[in-house]
Order: sequence, then C-alpha cells, then structure tokens
Amino acid sequence: FYLHQDLFIRTNHNTTMGKGGQSVQPSSRNEIKSGKDGHWVSPYNPLDPKAPELPSKGEIKAVIPKECFERSYMHSMYFVARDTVMAVGCVYIAHQTLSTDVPTDLLSVDALKWFVGWN
Repeated sequence: FYLHQDLFIRTNHNTTMGKGGQSVQPSSRNEIKSGKDGHWVSPYNPLDPKAPELPSKGEIKAVIPKECFERSYMHSMYFVARDTVMAVGCVYIAHQTLSTDVPTDLLSVDALKWFVGWN
C-alpha cells in the first residue's frame, strides 16, 4: 500500500528491505498534478472502472503494528502533562511579551511588535 494525500493506493512496486520489510517505490511518486486553478488534484478517481480497489478497514488495521493499539495510562498521562506544560508556557510567554493596550504611536517599533504578536 502507498499513502498518497490521505489515500491508500495499492501498488506493485515493492522492493525488499532488511529483515524482510517492504519498501514502496511507485514510479509516479514525484509527479504532482494540478487543476486549472493550481490546486492539487488527486490521481485517484473512484468512478473510473479501472480504479484500483481501496483497502478495507481490516486490511489497514492489519498492517499497523500491534504496539500502536496497546493502552497505557501512564503514557497517556505523560502526554496530557507535557501538553499542559507547553500550553501554560505559551500563555505565560504571550502574557509577558504582548500587551493588550493598543499602541498610541502606530508608526513605532512597539506598534509593529503589537501587530505581529497579535496576528
């Protein structure tokens, strides 16, 4: 399977890696298609009769390592504590460095810092 812009697409371009692993080497990986407006266009068209069949949920779950499904209360609480500390730190830094008062002189360095900091 090859993950391309949130889609799993089956390919036949596998090469063997160490310890029996598989590496996907699609030939069209570097090709980026864009539409008329310049936005990315998916090469997958589900209405095309020649479109490759997408894998089922079971097939996707089967290729994910079993360790990813193990639950750990301590590991989860570590992430909660880490994210809380980082959020509190960001709020503290913003409180210490940014002022809520609009600068009186709009052509000053303080006005530039205020504008950049709050936007």
